[in-house]
Amino acid sequence: MELQRIAGSLDAAGVALFAVSYDSVETLAAFGAKHGITYPLLSDYGSRVIQLLGMLDDDLDRHHAEFGRGVRDDQRGVAYPAVFLLDRSGTVQRKRTHRNYRIRDTGTGLLEAIFSIPAPAPVPTSVIDGEAVTVRGSLDSSTYRPYQQVQLTVVVSIREGWHVYTTPIPEGYVPLGIEVMPFDGLEVGQSTWPPGRRFKVGGIDEEFCVLDGTVYARIPLTLSVASGRGDLSISTTVQYQACSETACLTPATARVNLQIGESPFPE
Repeated sequence: MELQRIAGSLDAAGVALFAVSYDSVETLAAFGAKHGITYPLLSDYGSRVIQLLGMLDDDLDRHHAEFGRGVRDDQRGVAYPAVFLLDRSGTVQRKRTHRNYRIRDTGTGLLEAIFSIPAPAPVPTSVIDGEAVTVRGSLDSSTYRPYQQVQLTVVVSIREGWHVYTTPIPEGYVPLGIEVMPFDGLEVGQSTWPPGRRFKVGGIDEEFCVLDGTVYARIPLTLSVASGRGDLSISTTVQYQACSETACLTPATARVNLQIGESPFPE
């Protein structure tokens, strides 16, 4: 399980980990023993706390229908997946939720998003070197489970003395942009670059917005695919135009291809 994988990191950071479910104590005890879970599994049988938190999935019939499944009576009471970070007084400091019960973060993605714990070196990684720009793409996990959300990170390193254009930009120039190639079951979230700085070229009335140094973009990718889909290829295109104070290169494209394998663990 993903939470089991990050339990050690949370312990090292002084964070206590608990999981809450609508399942009975007996069900959770059997589940924990089967999967070797060492952190507490708390039973909210009857979903009282889940309802108080506003996390009850009242649209369970619709959500199951999206996956071609009906709803059993014993599944009533399931919560939306959510992670809460509490301080010592019990006050919620951060939370992270998803739209239905099947979408989950990767362990490393959760560490960064909620707990601000740096993830280990990302895998897999692809690096494309250009004349003035290096583009690096990586995923936060080498494997996925159906309906899991992984994080794609794109790092653009611009050589000293150079910059790339970003928006807003005069017509006729190419701003830094990113596109993830679609495939059936891939849901691509919003990508954003940091704001640029204003820049003017001598002898030209137009004002530009540019980026230099190293810039990052993180894009959430939800893999809404059925079990048994196998390995997936994430293909990302980064376009840019690099210039210096005295020269401007033609627009360029870097294509980053990343492979992610299906997790051997059952759904």
